[in-house]
Amino acid sequence: MQTLILVSHSAKITEGIKELITEMVPDADNTFEVIAAGGTEDGEIGTSPMPIVDGIQNAKGDHVYIFTDMGSAVLSSETAIDFLTDEQKEKVTLLESPIVESAYIAAIQSTIGASHDDLLKAIEEQA
Repeated sequence: MQTLILVSHSAKITEGIKELITEMVPDADNTFEVIAAGGTEDGEIGTSPMPIVDGIQNAKGDHVYIFTDMGSAVLSSETAIDFLTDEQKEKVTLLESPIVESAYIAAIQSTIGASHDDLLKAIEEQA
């Protein structure tokens, strides 16, 4: 299983992307999970590292892929990674590519059992 964490300035955006992926990528074998970490902790527009840290620490996946929209979403993700242990950091990849397309491709790659390297290559080629 892979964990896909979506980070945006808006909770509505991450929830919408999560809904899109779970509807468009059938996953009967539970090969991926999607965690929406959008907005601030008090529900405002913005980003916060703590929901990202929580998502990583509660991830069921063998690897965690973080997808961001722009600016401080990347900075909050980097800060979240700084809070992790070295062991946790080893299983996290922060991607700076189009959030919708990249997360969608990662979900598809997870369902076909793609390796970490193949998943990243598919994102690079398509996004």
